[in-house]
Amino acid sequence: MPSMLRQPVLRSVTMATPAWDEKAKPTESPRFSGEDESRNAIVEIMMQEQRHEWTKQRDLTVFCGTWNVNAKVPNENLEAWLCPYGAEKKAPDVYCIGIQEIVELNAMNIGMSDANSAKQSQMWEDKVEREALKGRYTKIMGKHFVGLMMVIYVRNELVLQNAISLKASEKIGVGKMGLGNKGAICIRMNFWETSICFVNTHLTAGKSKCNNRNLDFESIISKVAFKLDGRSLKIKDHDYCFWVGDLNYRLNATDLIDVYKRIRASPPDMSYLLNADQLLTERSSGRVFQGFLEQDITFLPTYKYIPGTLHYDDREDGKRRMPAWCDRVQWYTKAKTVGIGVSPTLYKRAELRCSDHKPVMAMFSTKSLVPKPKREIEHFRQALIRKLFEYENDHIPQVTLSKSTIDLGDVHFDKRAHDSLVITNTGKAMAEYHFVPVPGSMDGVAIKPWIQVHPESCVLLPGASKELHISAHVTKEFAQKFNKGAETIEHILILQLRPGRGARKHQEEGMRKSQFISVNGRYLASCFGCSLDYLCHASEAVRSRRLITLPSSKAFKVPKELWRLVDHLFRRGGLFEYELFITEGDPHQVESIIEALNTGDPFEKKVSLHSVAETLVQFLRNLKHPVFPYAILNQVEGAWGGRAMNGFCKLALRQLKPINYRVFVYVVAFIREILKHSSHNKLTVDLLVPVFSKCLFEHDVTGRAQQIMRHFLSADNFT
Repeated sequence: MPSMLRQPVLRSVTMATPAWDEKAKPTESPRFSGEDESRNAIVEIMMQEQRHEWTKQRDLTVFCGTWNVNAKVPNENLEAWLCPYGAEKKAPDVYCIGIQEIVELNAMNIGMSDANSAKQSQMWEDKVEREALKGRYTKIMGKHFVGLMMVIYVRNELVLQNAISLKASEKIGVGKMGLGNKGAICIRMNFWETSICFVNTHLTAGKSKCNNRNLDFESIISKVAFKLDGRSLKIKDHDYCFWVGDLNYRLNATDLIDVYKRIRASPPDMSYLLNADQLLTERSSGRVFQGFLEQDITFLPTYKYIPGTLHYDDREDGKRRMPAWCDRVQWYTKAKTVGIGVSPTLYKRAELRCSDHKPVMAMFSTKSLVPKPKREIEHFRQALIRKLFEYENDHIPQVTLSKSTIDLGDVHFDKRAHDSLVITNTGKAMAEYHFVPVPGSMDGVAIKPWIQVHPESCVLLPGASKELHISAHVTKEFAQKFNKGAETIEHILILQLRPGRGARKHQEEGMRKSQFISVNGRYLASCFGCSLDYLCHASEAVRSRRLITLPSSKAFKVPKELWRLVDHLFRRGGLFEYELFITEGDPHQVESIIEALNTGDPFEKKVSLHSVAETLVQFLRNLKHPVFPYAILNQVEGAWGGRAMNGFCKLALRQLKPINYRVFVYVVAFIREILKHSSHNKLTVDLLVPVFSKCLFEHDVTGRAQQIMRHFLSADNFT
């Protein structure tokens, strides 16, 4: 081993739908303008809350299909899957088709090239359109992401009616590595006045990884946000969500032979099998897919089959797996939306044979809200405006808070700490609040950048209440300031009411009142989010009471936290560990390792090598500044031109600061040592390049980082 390694929602207005006066002109009713422009925005919010008053229902049938194709291309016709009632009968209005593993999940496809994924995605779209849709549908949007693809089709007649608007998409990798071998594609759109979100996911595999799958779901549901017209819409902000995919939940059963007997019984013992289904158990316990529903399962498990057959893979020489319902369709309906609803009409599997999974299909009858004629809508809007005038005239907004102190407790790096309070409108007028800076504050901000308040502003009708969620989230942009004591979890939020119409004449008399909310907590110092320089000059673990700043002459050559992780892997047989850095670790063990790094305590005895390896990757990824800044790549790119990679890499390496140089060489030397034992650990340069190019380099817009990483891992003399 190298020597270096050794050292805003409103309550509805209570009013009847106006009787439409066909002789009335829209201009006869009052409108807000000028300084009252915010009231127009309020009216639009209230219009959305009462969509059922100015829209009419229209039936909309939705087909959802999911299939893990195991990187196979079927010779079979897809009608058996996509046209369960025949090509012409009961044809749905909307197709949501989600496919997983359109390419092999190898290093090339996961971390290096999108071309193969794009090619296979187009091949599947062509096959779907040719064999099942046959010119009767229009592609609205299609997306691919490594092995995932999803495409949405809508009947041509609806497209001609301009039914679809506000299209958007997002994609996200899940798991701590976040490489895209597992993840989600999300597509949203409006059908007239009804919003629908479609999600296709491939979650963490493995019978024992149930908690990891739950975490995958939480990551997707919390991180995915569509940006539309200045708004940020989460998945559950939509009227409907249809979630398909290889969710990978397995059976909590241990006797494989017994499970096969129950499946092959006549009739199959469905009750036993469903009672063992992990997803049904986790969802009913509220640990995952909260608020989602699923039709009753009446078909046999969809995994694992011998490809090309209708037989489960129980071969002695094969990869014997417990049968499971990996492939599922879930749906969600926004409870507060009046006039919508979902009625499931079909849930079954198709008997296509090319993959080790069977495809699953579901159909739903839904209600979409279609606008009434423009004249009626305008009448309703004007009626709302008149009602607002009645509420606001000669009244002053008043609110009360359920508490004035937010206690966030211990705040950990990159983990949200939450608390909440309830704000209630106790006056007779509408109350609209927002937050303003503390008078005389140096930064002039109302809300610190590491504090999140939701909603930051809102309008409350008389008697209405709103829960105000307040959280702190210390990321690597802020962590070092907290470690040094330059920032603390202390802040004063000033909640101020905007004056109502009647209150404006009292403004000079000081009638605008403010409410003060004290936010408190305690940040637990972490080595994550710190700079290399800070860590090398810290004498002890960052949370140690004996911590002092070392002079440069006594500073560590590399961060002691990095050395501890590498040393543990080296001494405990990490060089020989199968798929180290590829297989994810246990989330709870990773947390305990990070805590040990922060306190200086020993690692727990039973932590796995994979958990230590994952912590190492996370540590490098969460440094305040990357080991290899992108600016250096840009600088060297311009100076070197298109000459040999060897010279380019050496020139780039020489541009690094001394501490960055030492850390980069230290990590690369360790990886090269691991690769010497590839006959045991089955690791290759192709597998490790995507992992370490992501955590050592800043951004890889041009793909240059992966080229450099590949050179350093494979060159004879990399320094």
